[in-house]
Amino acid sequence: MGLATIFTTDLERLRAALEIVAKLVVADPVYAPIFRYLEAEIGQEEALLANDVVARARAVAAQSATC
Repeated sequence: MGLATIFTTDLERLRAALEIVAKLVVADPVYAPIFRYLEAEIGQEEALLANDVVARARAVAAQSATC
């Protein structure tokens, strides 16, 4: 992946950063806290996306119940 790659979401950027940092951790464990931080951020982003899906599904279900 080149530096000119355009990322469309924060989640893609975080996953790309995690891949890079994973290689750094293998070379030197001093980077492990950054790896853990990125893992946590990815988890939070994924949770937000999951919550958005649930919220949208509730809205659709509520609309269909009133029709």
